Amino acid sequence: MKVSTSLFFDRASQQMVAGQQRLNQVQMQLATGKTVNNASDAPDKASTLRRLSTTIAQQESYQKNLGSLTERLENQDTALQNVSSMVIRLRELSIQYANGTLSADQRRIAAIEVRGIRDQILSLANSRDSNGLGLFNGSRVTHDAFNANGEYQGDQTSNDVPVGDSRAVSNRRTGSDVFVSVIRNEGGTEKAVGFFKVIDDMAAALEGNNIDLVQRGIGEFTQLHQGISLAQADIGSDRNVVDSQSVAIDEQLLRLKSLESDLQDVDYTEAVTRMQKELMGLQAAQSSFAQLSKLSLFNYIG
Repeated sequence: MKVSTSLFFDRASQQMVAGQQRLNQVQMQLATGKTVNNASDAPDKASTLRRLSTTIAQQESYQKNLGSLTERLENQDTALQNVSSMVIRLRELSIQYANGTLSADQRRIAAIEVRGIRDQILSLANSRDSNGLGLFNGSRVTHDAFNANGEYQGDQTSNDVPVGDSRAVSNRRTGSDVFVSVIRNEGGTEKAVGFFKVIDDMAAALEGNNIDLVQRGIGEFTQLHQGISLAQADIGSDRNVVDSQSVAIDEQLLRLKSLESDLQDVDYTEAVTRMQKELMGLQAAQSSFAQLSKLSLFNYIG
């Protein structure tokens, strides 16, 4: 009889503990909205959810990179649209003031406009993004791309930013690739002349009333504009990559999060029904245990 009584108590206790654990689990699910709160709840499902979480975090990292790249590319494109318009104006001035019928005073006035345009272009070349990082410096993003003399102060380093498992886009654009030099032939010798030096020389030619040098500027400004146009085309290509990749990442995240939700999210109707069932079962077990635990051998004598 002692063995049977001990076994009864052990089994009854185990059943109530198991029932309480199931009740606690469903109450936790209702509180968190998640079907798996501990790996022990469902080891296989927990492992799948961990892999999904890691993949989602990686895709969100790509999404963040794409957002930063989009902002920089938009800023670069806007700056170069303005530069393009100004270089076109410089070429127009060189054509206009290469006309021999204009006076020296008129050319000196034009030189003032050329220098004003030059300063505006320099400011655009030193543009920064919302984080204060230069747009045309290579990797030296905390410095101005060009100094007051128009000399390039950045470097030639390009930093590729991952935007997918096997895709990357450059996050750096070097000023020397955008604001190109021209090759000038002087006395049979060719030499590279920097972007801003070309503009400075045009201003000096106008101021000095040197029509030949003003005429030289027509071709040189054409080359400068071609360099800006190529840079704009390059930015446009990068923007197309970023835009298409953004769409792909958004779609991938939607699928992954939908799958995660299917695996993880609680069906509240089912969970409440299950909680009520577990609660009723536990209450019944506790009541039965309380009644049976009062019985002894003397209840059967007599």
